[in-house]
Amino acid sequence: MLFRQLQYLAALSQERHFGRAADRCNVSQPSLSSGIKQLEFSLQVPIVLRGRRFMGFTPEGERVVEWAKRVISQRDAMITELSQMRENLEGRIRIGAMPNSSPVLPMFSRKMHDRHPNVDIEIHFLGVEQTRQGLNSFALDVGITYVNEESISDLSSLPIYTEKLSLLVPEGSRWAEMEQISWHEAADLPLCLLDPSMHERRIIDEAFAQIDRSPAPVVVASDSILNLIFHVMFADLVTIVPSHFARLPGGLRGTKEIKLVDPEISREVGLVWSPTEPIMPMAKIATSICNELCSSGEMEQWFSEPL
Repeated sequence: MLFRQLQYLAALSQERHFGRAADRCNVSQPSLSSGIKQLEFSLQVPIVLRGRRFMGFTPEGERVVEWAKRVISQRDAMITELSQMRENLEGRIRIGAMPNSSPVLPMFSRKMHDRHPNVDIEIHFLGVEQTRQGLNSFALDVGITYVNEESISDLSSLPIYTEKLSLLVPEGSRWAEMEQISWHEAADLPLCLLDPSMHERRIIDEAFAQIDRSPAPVVVASDSILNLIFHVMFADLVTIVPSHFARLPGGLRGTKEIKLVDPEISREVGLVWSPTEPIMPMAKIATSICNELCSSGEMEQWFSEPL
């Protein structure tokens, strides 16, 4: 069994197509197919369901794919740790982040680049469940998401900040004169919100449910918070966003943030990673950087500065 054969198999599980998997591995399709057949012969189990095109994996194949990803991840971790021992850390950190964390990600990226300039930073915006799957399949090194969710209770976590929700309104609107507004009052406004399938939208729906309200938004903007903000800027609608979005450099021009009360909604956001022992090198570095951001007061300053 060769390491390259495991890489072929991992690529096939990601692409679900022999040709694309071969391109991903920079080999010909016959070479990839031959390598996987040799792996089957070596392990004495069928791995791939074969037809005129890729049809999936056998039950044994699914288990081999899991092990292949684990072996590849461990090999990458070994190389990373060795480069760190040479004080020349190289590699790539793969982060699964929820869209709401966008404004604070640059702080992490800046620290990471300053400390380890030879490490590439790869950010994927994902939901809670996708982040959990990515960590469990070793497709991600760390995630940034809500840490008190039952679905990720099996992961290691480090709280970073508390997310609060605010109403964002057009600066020249009558609502801009208010300093705070209740969820009950907000339910009657011309809202634009994320799609109901989004975890962030479900938090908003749960808040309205607490006061027995179910508003009908004027616009539902799939998965783009930025799109919601543009609708406030240019369509005279209002939306609900994490309060820290209003702290973006230069502010959100033409808008005003209003505190949402009765109830006040907050969620703990933090770093999550697979609870392997020892902790994987990239996850260890990420926890160190997040601890530094919190202990230095940089994170607290971001959330406490007046708007």
